[in-house]
Amino acid sequence: MILDARELADSAVLTADVCIAGGGAAGLTLGLSLRNKGLTVCILESGGYEPDNAVQALYQGTMSGIKTWELDKCRMRLLGGTTYHWEGLCRPFVPEDFTARAYIPGSGWPVTYEDIVPFYRRAHRTLGLGGFDYDARALSERLQFPLLLADSDVVEPRFYQLSPPVRFGTRYRTDLNEAPDVHVYLHANVVDIRLTAAGGPVSHFECKTLEGTSFRVEAQRYVLALGGLENARVLLASNAQQSEGIANGSGRVGYFLEHPHYYRCIALLTKPSDLRFYRRNRVDIPVDGQSQLVDVYGGFGLSAAVRAGAGLPDFTATLEPAALEEADTGRLPAKTMQALTVSGAGRPELLRLSLQTEQTPTPESRMTLGNEVDALGMPRIDLHWTIRSDDNEALCRAAELLGVELGRAGLGRAWVPLQDQRFAWIRNAGCHHMGTTSMSADASLGVVNARCQAHDVENLYIAGSSVFVTGGACNPTLSIVALAHRLADHLEETF
Repeated sequence: MILDARELADSAVLTADVCIAGGGAAGLTLGLSLRNKGLTVCILESGGYEPDNAVQALYQGTMSGIKTWELDKCRMRLLGGTTYHWEGLCRPFVPEDFTARAYIPGSGWPVTYEDIVPFYRRAHRTLGLGGFDYDARALSERLQFPLLLADSDVVEPRFYQLSPPVRFGTRYRTDLNEAPDVHVYLHANVVDIRLTAAGGPVSHFECKTLEGTSFRVEAQRYVLALGGLENARVLLASNAQQSEGIANGSGRVGYFLEHPHYYRCIALLTKPSDLRFYRRNRVDIPVDGQSQLVDVYGGFGLSAAVRAGAGLPDFTATLEPAALEEADTGRLPAKTMQALTVSGAGRPELLRLSLQTEQTPTPESRMTLGNEVDALGMPRIDLHWTIRSDDNEALCRAAELLGVELGRAGLGRAWVPLQDQRFAWIRNAGCHHMGTTSMSADASLGVVNARCQAHDVENLYIAGSSVFVTGGACNPTLSIVALAHRLADHLEETF
């Protein structure tokens, strides 16, 4: 049932078995997964059905580090959250993303890839994808679309499945309205998490509407599913008598990860190549034995063995055509173009390599609370995103390995603009906010445990990309939904 919090009486008290703050991909997956389980569920969503400027303004903040998307532009505060304008790219983490890697300080999840696979399968159904199958070589054979560097032990083929994309606020609105045990309150904002005592469990969520109505929600279990930044913001701003906020015994609430994106690397193919695998194609990837048509989009990265041997973070590259006459081709110098072009081989094909890269965790990259407050009286965010210089150098080596492989195969060359052995162009952000309430086995090294339960607050759980330990080189939505399904199963077991 979907309700409007603005119609509540002031100082109203709502009760539920599970209260979920946030009506985006994580929160709605949780709520829908807990239907018909003998539990009452309350979901609190800040916005309504459509974007609203006043509501979006609650996301405004400052950026003291590398500039990213404006904080109120890339995130959406309405039913369905940022799936409202999500492009639908889906690919899971790879097994080594969950392991401790000596060359990625802070890496290593307290769960394994195998632990998450059953929930990836569920997430595929939630997101309207084909079966959980990411064997790029098998897909290439089925399509009869050849792979570049098919015989390489350095480069591995990859591909994305594309959700239609599923807009959660539209696709699941009827399901929510027809669920008598799930109450969704629109225009409801959590402004404080109150504990029964210092170090004790959550007593209730204090909530407000922009129109001034105040109310509280009392539950047995509480979940923050507000997004990669807002989960940390609410924790840091809550329980004012504790300067570090709540669930922050480790001091790590706010540590921040992104996916640096680089769009100016150039591949120059001097040998005619069939690139159909690297274009958008619609294929049948059956789900539970039933046909499912889904769009796929090919790419590649470095193999796990090569990354481990060279101590490199991961990246996923996709190819996009770029006209030789284009001014915006990564500012490829004329002399470089001339040197790369093979005399007598005909006109080369210029391709832009788009790299989505893994960031190494670093304490210097973090989100904190600023001095300004929003219309609800909540401190606004200051985001200080920074990247280790080692990451830039390592990614240059990774791109060079790709170029060497193109040359070895006689396909062409790659050009990477460098300065002092670092990428010589600005990093773009993916608007993939991760890691601010990371998962850990040791309470001193993270915010939640392997069950997404806060180390310091027994009845508080966190869902979404904020629990990611590392970000890999894949878009986060599929993993967000998979982990939400997993958390729903755990919550059900606790009653």
